[in-house]
Amino acid sequence: MANRDWFKELLEITDRLHGPNGCPWDREQTFASLKPYILEEAHEALDAIDEGDDQKILEELGDLFYTTIFYAKVADKEGRFSIDDLLEKLCTKLVRRHPHVFGKEEAKSVEDVKQHWERIKKEEGKNREEKSALDSIPKTLPSLARGQKILKRMQKSQYPFVPSSSSGEQKEQNESALAARLLDLVCEATEADIDLEQAFRTLLKEQEEHFRSWERKN
Repeated sequence: MANRDWFKELLEITDRLHGPNGCPWDREQTFASLKPYILEEAHEALDAIDEGDDQKILEELGDLFYTTIFYAKVADKEGRFSIDDLLEKLCTKLVRRHPHVFGKEEAKSVEDVKQHWERIKKEEGKNREEKSALDSIPKTLPSLARGQKILKRMQKSQYPFVPSSSSGEQKEQNESALAARLLDLVCEATEADIDLEQAFRTLLKEQEEHFRSWERKN
């Protein structure tokens, strides 16, 4: 069992599922129909990690991993790309983003690694003709996570109008205190029958538009 090539076996199972005598449901799936499963499997994996149950983590990470394999198989059937293309792209990217391991650059600290990473990502963005520092932030991220990423990108770009706390009071800045304040806002929104998620997304969109306008001028 130790020498069993499980990855090869997984690909063979996938081929059979998508073959003429395979699973009718699997054969009908498309890029669009599989979209919900990416989020669902990712959230289930996160739940398992939070619970600390290794057997559940093992199962859920496997499901998440198979979602990628499933996409690659659908792409292969549609003549878009293959699993080999996907793996080649990933390997090339990992080597390119770690010049301190695979190249001649040095990184003596985590901060050095982060600097290399940011510089390389910026170069990649230029190659992809990204017009804004915000272009690579996924639009489907939960609004809170997306908001924090947007603020970090604004700060790195030295944007002079980075939003900050509206209160000048000194407040306890630890995770529990901040989470409690966030819960208070959720309670307020619920009592006022306000869709806080949509309201925050609208605010983020306005801030993003201001930032992009500033980028174009500088």
